[in-house]
Amino acid sequence: MSIKTKISVFAVAIGLMSSGVNASVATAHSDNAPLQNGIIQTSQASSIITKKTFSFGDLGYGESIRLQGSESTAYIGFGSRLDEVVSKASLHFDFTPSPALLSMVSHIKVYFNNQLAGVVAISDGMQGQKGDVDLELDPRLFTDFNQLKFELVGNASMSCSNPNDNSIWTEISSQSTITLATQKTKINNDLSLLPAPFFDSRDMKHVNLPMVFGEKLDLNEIKAAGIASSYFGALAQWRGASFPILDDQLPKNDAIVFITNDSKPDFLRDFPDADGPRIQMISHPADPYVKLLLIMGRDSEDLITAVKGLALGQDLLTGPSAKINSAEQLVPRIPYDAPNWINTDRPVALSELLTEGMTLQVEGQNPPPISLHFRLPPDLFTWQSNGIPFDLNYRYTPPLRDHSGSRMSLSVNNQFVKAFNLNTSGESNDNTHLRLPLLDDDLLGNGQVVRIPAFQVGSKNEVKFEFGFASSVGGKDQCQTMQPSKNYAVINSDSTIDFSGFSHYIEMPNMRAFANSGYPFTRMADLSETVVVLPKQPSTEEIQTFVNMMGVFGSHTGYSVLNVALTDNWNESDLEDKDILTIGMTPELASINKEKIENIQLVASNRIVQLPSKNETQKGQNWGASSGKNQQVSDSVSINTTGNFAAITSMESPYTSQRTIVSVLAQTPESFALVNEALNDSGKVSAMFGSVITLRDDEVASFNVGEHYYVGELPISQLIWYHFSKHPLVMALLAALLVVMVTIILFRVLRRIAKNRLNTEEDE
Repeated sequence: MSIKTKISVFAVAIGLMSSGVNASVATAHSDNAPLQNGIIQTSQASSIITKKTFSFGDLGYGESIRLQGSESTAYIGFGSRLDEVVSKASLHFDFTPSPALLSMVSHIKVYFNNQLAGVVAISDGMQGQKGDVDLELDPRLFTDFNQLKFELVGNASMSCSNPNDNSIWTEISSQSTITLATQKTKINNDLSLLPAPFFDSRDMKHVNLPMVFGEKLDLNEIKAAGIASSYFGALAQWRGASFPILDDQLPKNDAIVFITNDSKPDFLRDFPDADGPRIQMISHPADPYVKLLLIMGRDSEDLITAVKGLALGQDLLTGPSAKINSAEQLVPRIPYDAPNWINTDRPVALSELLTEGMTLQVEGQNPPPISLHFRLPPDLFTWQSNGIPFDLNYRYTPPLRDHSGSRMSLSVNNQFVKAFNLNTSGESNDNTHLRLPLLDDDLLGNGQVVRIPAFQVGSKNEVKFEFGFASSVGGKDQCQTMQPSKNYAVINSDSTIDFSGFSHYIEMPNMRAFANSGYPFTRMADLSETVVVLPKQPSTEEIQTFVNMMGVFGSHTGYSVLNVALTDNWNESDLEDKDILTIGMTPELASINKEKIENIQLVASNRIVQLPSKNETQKGQNWGASSGKNQQVSDSVSINTTGNFAAITSMESPYTSQRTIVSVLAQTPESFALVNEALNDSGKVSAMFGSVITLRDDEVASFNVGEHYYVGELPISQLIWYHFSKHPLVMALLAALLVVMVTIILFRVLRRIAKNRLNTEEDE
């Protein structure tokens, strides 16, 4: 039976006795729910029906879906939440069929979870016109992860049917929608369900997880909230996440509640005191379909231990409550070891890049592309690189003859790299030595190595393999199609991509690296070399900003910020050899070095901004590339006004060279919301660069101004060549001087040799 129709119930009373927790509090869910063999029946679903509609674009299919050729297929995947039951579902899709398709013999078949859901016949008048179709989806077929399949069966000629005729196609709009009518269902208070229902991987939408605190709030409790948000941010990944802060308020939805013995929200005022770090799941006091995750402790230090236990020990948790005896990192993290970042110390097998549900095999007459995604460290120095070695092996259904037109196309970030012909051997040719440099020079090297163009460091990269199988037509009347009914293609999992051998070196400040990957803070996945400085009495909005930013960092690295340091003091000893993140304008920040921070100041309603002489974006440049000369301040603007306005600035730390301060500023407490919104908006992130970012309601402006510095190390020869390359005139003068010096030296040496030879001849 599906998990959507019945959910296992654990022995709550036994679990509570073993954990020493008051059973009457822990079993806030209905005790009179009908049980059958330990199962909560779906009759306990809420009577309230919620309607959800999401487009194919919301599911990650941003472009229209093309079905090319007869029997071509396309797949759409989506999930249904653990705590919801689908009572009704429908599909609405817009499509445009080719003008060449023949009616009666052309149609689109729609499958839902491998069951035929409907057939759309192409009738006269529909060809070349946009149409729309509504289909009901059987709610009994819903599982945790669901799949729609569209299959085109088309013909363009009654006399000579070629399934791969280019005129046989259909486009399905990305604005097509799936609508679900859902009802909440009761689930057991069981920690083994974590991270559900607080984060459900089946749910594709933005994660919104409130965090609730009591009246007394100190830095350790704020840090615990930051670790929790980074844990759920790492799970949310591309979905994005927000963590609204609720001060002593009863949440309406699933939420995390932080409790110490002397600081409890009013709605849990009578909750038993904790005997140490604990995690417990309870039902909402007013809504049995909503769950609360309690992070408990005797004091705020215990909260940090408890939330570390959640981040590190999720797979060990069972029952309604668990006591965390200890949660420690036995081996310190090393730079650039974030789970979301590809390993740059060795060749990486493509099988290591696969995520859940992905495969390196495709099938079909026109199989969909095989795509792999990964991130690179933002400071990977690829300047003047010939490319990245890629040992590629693949297998496929062999064509009927060589040079049939069948090929595999390789692209990087939607940029075509090269096409490989498919032959009758059915696999890549081990005897062919291939290398694709950045320049058109096929004479480079030996070895079975493909060189691919440099990737976008820091951002998410995509490598795509697209197999195209050509059909042939023969026979007496040239109408007999000779092609297997289904083709298969596999990229061997032992194929490797190699980013080793590259140095780490980057010009700073670099807000593009910060916005795309949280650099330099995420250089250590656990933020062990980061100090966050908050004001002495932080506002709720400033705490909110800290918690949300830790969630963003977690989504970049895939790891929790277990060792971030949090302080409200500007002690030099605490800030030395650390990257510093400040939230909120503080007098201490202004007193560090006024000349370095005067690029932007926000005081009350006054905004003072210093601008460079030339505002140039660096789009298209590698982040390791130089931005040229420092942009000196040439203009200053001071404005008194109202409205939402925030800024993010960066400069070198005054305490340690090659360390960075990033400051998040807002003119009003409400303006801090602009920062979280911008960092979760891929469109706005792409517009961020330089050293200063200003944020208004719907706009982002970036400025590259002030002193620049470099972080990382390069071999001495490459370091000299890189920095002198920015000054070609100086290089030319040095080259001329070097030629003159070498000429003088050679002249003197040769003259001495000639003189010695002449003296020897005279002596003889």
